[in-house]
Amino acid sequence: MRGVTLLSLLVACVEVEAEVAPPTLESQSLLALQRFYEEDASEQIEVLIDLVADEVGDEAGGFYFDPLTPEDVEMFEHSDAAIWEHTAGCAVFSKMRGTVAEYATSVPEPDQSFPHETYKLWSREITGGTEAEFLAGGPLDTWNEVEKEGFAFTVAYGMDKDYRWIGDHTLAMISLVPEGEQPVDALGTELVVGFTIELWTEIDGELVWYNGSWTEIESPLDEDTVDIEWWLDQLIDGTIDYFEGTELHVMGEEVVE
Repeated sequence: MRGVTLLSLLVACVEVEAEVAPPTLESQSLLALQRFYEEDASEQIEVLIDLVADEVGDEAGGFYFDPLTPEDVEMFEHSDAAIWEHTAGCAVFSKMRGTVAEYATSVPEPDQSFPHETYKLWSREITGGTEAEFLAGGPLDTWNEVEKEGFAFTVAYGMDKDYRWIGDHTLAMISLVPEGEQPVDALGTELVVGFTIELWTEIDGELVWYNGSWTEIESPLDEDTVDIEWWLDQLIDGTIDYFEGTELHVMGEEVVE
């Protein structure tokens, strides 16, 4: 698979074991992604929350997702250059310290590079709603410019990341890499498409962070040299690092680099 090694080089490693996702978790994550902007999206989010509650444990973990098809994301703008069999993704979930409201205060910050030292840039601009309205329960739309570095590689991209409250105890988030050419580094590395659905939600009195994502990164690396499950394990590990770095930031503790 072209490009998958690259993303594994951009994330730090935490040892976790993953399995193939329960079909309901995968299918309901995709439905939550597809219906995010619909008026009745909260019904689908609640279904997904129930499934996450069945899977989450005391240790952070993850599952593998199958690749997307063009029909899965036809409601969103995306690059026509996507190689859909390269978009295998994963689900990651973890119990976190703090509350949904505490994590929400970090959302409007213009500098989002705090989770990990490999984020050389993560700037955020509010494009819909206001910080005050959002913290009072309203929607928020943002545009994000990101540069993530690992060893000799850099992946730079822009993405929409939008937020919607579901009741008082759940914040749902969607990240989309829009149509249009993304930056390519000196080695020809490019993030072609990216689709993510996330939740901060309270389950049994504890905050749970859920992330379901599908991504394709293309690079000159030989696609036949990469084991897809190994790459997805690295992606899951890196997402957990992202969770942990955000937790430290929200809790006002030092992020260890």
